[in-house]
Amino acid sequence: MIEPAVRPASGASRRKPFWLFGLFVLGSLLGLAHQPIEHTFYVAARDADIAATEVRLSGWPTLQNAHFRVYYPPGQAREASWVLTSATQALPYEEQNLTEVPQHRLTIVVYSTQAAMNASVGLPADANNIGYDYNGVMDILSPEAWIGTDAEAKKAFLTQGPVPHELGHALLNLKANANYPNWFNEGVAQYEDMKVTGYQWITPTNSLTGPLYTMSQLDHSFYELPNQSLAYRQGLALVSYLETVHGEKAFQAFLGQLARGESFSTALRHVYHLSSREALFSAWQETETGR
Repeated sequence: MIEPAVRPASGASRRKPFWLFGLFVLGSLLGLAHQPIEHTFYVAARDADIAATEVRLSGWPTLQNAHFRVYYPPGQAREASWVLTSATQALPYEEQNLTEVPQHRLTIVVYSTQAAMNASVGLPADANNIGYDYNGVMDILSPEAWIGTDAEAKKAFLTQGPVPHELGHALLNLKANANYPNWFNEGVAQYEDMKVTGYQWITPTNSLTGPLYTMSQLDHSFYELPNQSLAYRQGLALVSYLETVHGEKAFQAFLGQLARGESFSTALRHVYHLSSREALFSAWQETETGR
């Protein structure tokens, strides 16, 4: 089984042009007053990042359908078609579950090397990842760079590759404008991936019956925790609890609260009647121990 590498924080951003601050100001002056001002700024930043990426890659070949535009380097057309197939297969379920139907084509960029993909998001060349979602742009490492291009590689890419995971990030980002903690972001992406492909990141060191990270650790230092596979699995378990124990409609109502700018903790109280994130953690643990 191919083990996808750990994904980094999706909230980190590409380097932005100096005029972006002016866009922030313009956005506030135009006044999407029903949203908190920081969310207006975030949406402006995300839209600017997507536009800047498309300008930067305007000379690259593209492959597209009604839902996605895939940019790819010359010589990677076959790999780009796999990426488009994977995204298109995952989209219907993820749109329905996250109640987010984009009104524009989503941008995906295929990179032929790890170093080139990492450079696009300002990370060291040796950072070991096969997919990113930064501000609504999905970056995917070409399967040629990590599993090959034969029939077995294609099957593995479509069942274990990063596209459904990164699509989950992108749709959640569009839905709720990054108004959520990192563990929730990764938990949702993993949940969407699991439902689409069946894949879960299971390792010898991420059992949920052993010592766990506290909610405070997950909240405040998710991507810095030494056992990332355990942190990710706990994020998935918490999201699965919200999705399965309380049901899809409640989860969608919760996302709606986040989309309207409610804080994460406030949305937990309004929808799930949980007084805090710690209360969520305790409720999940009670469910786990009761099985």
